[in-house]
Amino acid sequence: MSHRIGNIAVICETPDARCEFCKKIGELRPYGPKGESICFDCAQKDPKTTERQMMKHLFGENQA
Repeated sequence: MSHRIGNIAVICETPDARCEFCKKIGELRPYGPKGESICFDCAQKDPKTTERQMMKHLFGENQA
């Protein structure tokens, strides 16, 4: 899970888990359209949504 320390966003390693979209096991991030945990391949299917969710997750609601 990632978190912030001041102006720095820290992305921490997490154990592999099952993607909520494709069901593959791997490294996931909470960047699905509704915050679902998804793998890199699924994140690349909709890069605009992934980027919006990443910015929202890392920098807060106002950055989305």
